[in-house]
Amino acid sequence: MTVYESEECRSKDPEDRERFDRSYEALRAAGIGIRRVECSGTDDVAFDDARQILDEQGMAALPITEYQDVMIESGRYPTDQDLADFLDAPDGTLSVNKQGPPAMGNDIMPACACGNKTR
Repeated sequence: MTVYESEECRSKDPEDRERFDRSYEALRAAGIGIRRVECSGTDDVAFDDARQILDEQGMAALPITEYQDVMIESGRYPTDQDLADFLDAPDGTLSVNKQGPPAMGNDIMPACACGNKTR
């Protein structure tokens, strides 16, 4: 997961940024990394969709969050639920527990109840 942000976007909603900062640190402590990219212009953005949004809306569109080349949030930081679901965060790491199915890049497959049935 990559979060593109700027000095300006961090100041526009301090409560959201502080919540994200806490979640970022909790995930980091659990061994789950999020790449944060400090942007001063569109040239700092490598992700095509994010760059297109910045070209259309300007730097006010930040922060932008992408996960495996898919944009999941624009204009605010990802929610704790998004972080838990996309990053497969262990229960208790964030303010919410994972609710969604395994994320796209998660190589841990869900349990299968299709074999070894007792008759």
